[in-house]
Amino acid sequence: MLYKRLIRILKDFGINPYLGIVFSILIFILLSNTLFKKVAYFQYIYVAMALMFNLQLGKAGRNEFLKNIYTAINYLKLRALENLALALPFVIVLIYKSFYACALVTVCCSLLGSLYNKIGRSTFVIPSPFFKRPFEFSIGFRKYYWILILIYTVTLIALSVGNFNLAIFAYLSIFLVCMSFYSYAEPLFYVWIHAQNAEDFLKNKIKTALLYSLYISLPVCVLLISFFPFKALIILLVTLCGIFYVLIGVIAKYTNYPNQTNLLQILTMAVGILIPPFLLILIPYFFKKSTEKLNAYLK
Repeated sequence: MLYKRLIRILKDFGINPYLGIVFSILIFILLSNTLFKKVAYFQYIYVAMALMFNLQLGKAGRNEFLKNIYTAINYLKLRALENLALALPFVIVLIYKSFYACALVTVCCSLLGSLYNKIGRSTFVIPSPFFKRPFEFSIGFRKYYWILILIYTVTLIALSVGNFNLAIFAYLSIFLVCMSFYSYAEPLFYVWIHAQNAEDFLKNKIKTALLYSLYISLPVCVLLISFFPFKALIILLVTLCGIFYVLIGVIAKYTNYPNQTNLLQILTMAVGILIPPFLLILIPYFFKKSTEKLNAYLK
């Protein structure tokens, strides 16, 4: 079921499914290897990441649907296999890095996590400071709040042990999460209702994205400068880099509108993320393409 859903998602993005899977595996391996080298005690964060991803499969609505399709035994088998399949890449890397205890904990917790399927059943709504200009940040915050909690936790751990590299990685991750809020194109009606031209529409989107990104990231920035005052310049440069990430995320969303961002655009953005100075060229180019696409719907 997860495999079929992944295939559908890749097709929706205009990506060859099998090429996309191979590319994703390579990126996962390279990123994991880099982070294990650069970040101390990253194995524990790695386990937490695997379990957090597994936790998302425990949503109540999704599991009620599965229970109506499968028998009780088959449902339990499916949930266990889903969690193990999602945890498997993390387990393989942990074993390769000789963190056998962490790999075992990941497997055991994934199996236990398959028994908990009530996430989202509560009527409690997570409050957010983004209600004045709702949409991307309101939805994104409520969907990915658990990742932000994890990032803040990692930041506090990094500060407590004086690990600047880990803290700065966590800080930059906040901007990447905010950037991900703009990964899906909204329905045409959500754009058409704005009485603005294309440039004003994009500028307002950018202002909102940057303002709300700073709401989330500013506390961490202040903490980093307080704990590492002699590295304030580096922290500010990382902040600028994060702002560029959010900016390109907003603009790229509309470069192929009303369709989803295509593979070439995703690869171009990936190069910009890895080589931030390239974003100085990429942002004006994407802004022009986005306004051209939006001109068909905004006058």
